[in-house]
This record gives sequence, structure tokens and C-alpha cells, in this order.
Amino acid sequence: MRRLPLLGVLLLLLSACSSGEDPGEGADVASRTPAILLETDSPYPDPTAPVAGDHRLTLRLPGTDGEYLLHAPAAVDRGRPLPLVLVFHGSPGSPEDMVRVTDFDTLADDEDFLVVYPDSFAAPDEIDALLDHVAGLWPVDPRRIFAAGFSRGAAVTYELAEVLSRRIAAFAPVSGVQYGAFAPRRSPSLITFQGGRDRFAAAFPEVNREWARAARCSPPTTAAMSVAGRAARRFVADCAAGTEHVVYHLPRMGHVWPRGASRLIWQFFQDHPLND
Repeated sequence: MRRLPLLGVLLLLLSACSSGEDPGEGADVASRTPAILLETDSPYPDPTAPVAGDHRLTLRLPGTDGEYLLHAPAAVDRGRPLPLVLVFHGSPGSPEDMVRVTDFDTLADDEDFLVVYPDSFAAPDEIDALLDHVAGLWPVDPRRIFAAGFSRGAAVTYELAEVLSRRIAAFAPVSGVQYGAFAPRRSPSLITFQGGRDRFAAAFPEVNREWARAARCSPPTTAAMSVAGRAARRFVADCAAGTEHVVYHLPRMGHVWPRGASRLIWQFFQDHPLND
């Protein structure tokens, strides 16, 4: 497979670092899920009986503690399994930034799903441990686990699409790229939002071609549309095993999470549960 030219990758990295958004390396790998710590604004006397609301939790891993925010809708009290959406922030950035920018909490309340905003997790083994941990405390539907991320978090999302698609059903990297060739273990469905004024704009076409090649996608159909009032073009391709590759290109968008993207992402996720 072709790769992004090495010089181009280095220039992208330097550009991101100079602007305070470092798409660099993830944290050290850890693969065990010992004790947890709970902090919450709501009474939480029994971790086996979760309640709706906002929660800050810590997962202790060998050599590090991983923190994350979790938002649970009112439907969590009914006990039925709920979809789970992981949302990864950029660098610099925080879970609180993604809560504010994406408005996924409001959408989760309307549509009945859990949202987790990891802070200190990046390596796939850590995310695997996080999923075990969350599923042990909360009613998670194992066929409806999804991942989205912005900038550095988009790079994490692309990596998870390669190596953790056995657990995560569909993916949504926003305003970010994957470095190097793709080699997904299966061909999961993926939706992405890319701006023509983004610092990564020059790399997006190659990233899209690389994913389409690795996921064995057919040539895409194209449609003009708008996303929250912004002109956009949507490219939709059918890929191996009945999956999809959807690209929203917004010519006038910079390095941001676009308004309206979260609802489109959730609609895409709903249509792409994990195949047996």
C-alpha cells in the first residue's frame, strides 16, 4: 500500500505542534483492568446500580491512571443495554472541551446512549481495557459501541478502526488523519468530516484513497448538500462486508468540529451495528 510521503507527514506534525495541537504518540500500552475510583455529582452508593447524569471516573492501569467522563441518559435506569459512544479529544484538549463542542450529552439524552470522553487513554490496549471496565459498570450493548475523535483524537479513532474493529462497530474521525498505510483487521464503516481550510487539507485525499483501498470500497457516489448551513459535498462508497465509507468535504471549514456533525455521526452509527 502507498503511504503519505514522509516529508509531508513531518510537515503536518510540525504544523500541528506549532499551533498547539500535537497529533503525536499515544500513551504507553497497558492491558489490565484493576480497581476503579468514582467521583460523581449524583449519589452513587452502589457501582452496580448506575444512575443517570455526569460522572468522572478513573481506571487504574499498570503504571498510570486513566481518567474519563461518562454521561448517562435517564434511560440507564431502565436496565436495558444502551449503545456507547467513545469521544476522543485533540491535543491540547480535554474531555470537557469535547462535551462543549460536540453536544453529544444532549443528543445522548434524546436518543438514549452512553457517552464516554477518555482523557488519558490512547493505545488500543488501553481502550480495550476501558471498554471492559465500562461494560462491567454500565449496561452496554456490545453490538453498538462506536468511536469518534477530533484532530489528535481522530488519529486515535483511525488507529482503533484498524485494530479494535472486533469490538467497535463504526468510526468517525473529524478533522484528522492517519499516518502511514491502513491495514484494518476487518472493514468497519467509517464517516469523516474534512475541511478545505484545515491544516491537514492537503493530506485528506490520500487518507481517503488509502482507507478506500484497504476497506475494498467501490467508487463513491457524490452529492452536494449543506451541514449546518455550510456548503458540503458528501461522498458515499460501499465497501467489503456491507460496510460504508462516507466523507463530508466542507470547502470553507478549518480545523474544527463542525456544527451538525454530531447528529450526522449518530445517525450513521445507528445504521452500522457490529456484524456477527
